[in-house]
Amino acid sequence: MVEQARDDFRHMWGADWLQRLSRYDGLLAVRLNPLGVYATGRADDYQPGPALAVGAQSPVRVLPNFDVVALDGLAPAAALLLDAFATRSADHVWTLSTVSLLKALHAGRGLEELRRFLTGSSPGEELPQTVTALPADAASRTEKVRDLGTCHLLECVDEVQAVVIAKDRRAGALCFRVGPRHLMVAPDDLPAFRTALLKLGCVLPARP
Repeated sequence: MVEQARDDFRHMWGADWLQRLSRYDGLLAVRLNPLGVYATGRADDYQPGPALAVGAQSPVRVLPNFDVVALDGLAPAAALLLDAFATRSADHVWTLSTVSLLKALHAGRGLEELRRFLTGSSPGEELPQTVTALPADAASRTEKVRDLGTCHLLECVDEVQAVVIAKDRRAGALCFRVGPRHLMVAPDDLPAFRTALLKLGCVLPARP
């Protein structure tokens, strides 16, 4: 028996032969780190130690086949970073791919964050050309579609009305047809477009 451990559990089925109910039975003392000393009120302030750089616990190897290998493991923050940009293919291996990088970009991550991590975690080694080309290809895909902001989508009563407005000298210069009965107007052009509509005998009420 562990000294000073409780033994009032032996009537429970399956616990007849246990020496202790838990690993903490008979515990007489605990060791506090500096944060624990502060949290328990035994110190007036707490000064954290120097933060480790992401990936500083273990250098990684970046292979030409897009594998990122950390045989000694990684700090939790470094592992989370790689999980965001790559697919974990083994316990200590992550694989970069166009799909994984595009998912990271879709989630709002920046590829420069990955580049800094890879170069900082493999000191003295240049990244393989295949690996440096992969983020460049992924970045080029973000330029194929651009967000130019919001626009007003207006619906006309019928296709004839949409054609009349779109062909008007003033109103037509401020809108685009996006369907048989729909017109698109940029926010900055909406006041002038409303004025042009008024001259056509149409009224687009101002929003409150």
